Amino acid sequence: MKKLFLTLGLASLFMVACNNTPKQPEQPAAPAEEQKTEVVEEKHECPMDALKNEYAKWDEMTDEAKAELNKKACELFTQMDAKKAEMEAAGEQVCKGMAEMTEEAKAECEKKCAEMKAAWDNFANMTVDEQKDLIMSRLQNCGGEKECCKHEAPAETPAK
Repeated sequence: MKKLFLTLGLASLFMVACNNTPKQPEQPAAPAEEQKTEVVEEKHECPMDALKNEYAKWDEMTDEAKAELNKKACELFTQMDAKKAEMEAAGEQVCKGMAEMTEEAKAECEKKCAEMKAAWDNFANMTVDEQKDLIMSRLQNCGGEKECCKHEAPAETPAK
């Protein structure tokens, strides 16, 4: 009996020691700084505010930087227009203030929107400064209540 237990013990020892399963490479531990930045929550910033801040430095920019900034703004407005089109297609109300407007105010608003759309369709044919003027006009008319961010902002926004 002793020999049987001794043999079983040695056999189990060899089975454990000679395990031929491939070992997975160990994942290197992330530095403490990376772990710390993952925990920190980022404060939501309106892309329109960020764009306005970039345009504040317009006079200091090179021509290439100005053209790049105009391109970035154009892409942002294109995304915003696509989001609004999706909302309209889904039957959602895009402009909350439109329901409270009189018929004359609605007509004026629609007229301004049509003029802006016509100007925006000609965006590629404009000079860099004309593009900037059109973008600034659109930034000023971008919903006063952060309409561009109403679906992206967190539920509770910290006060500035």
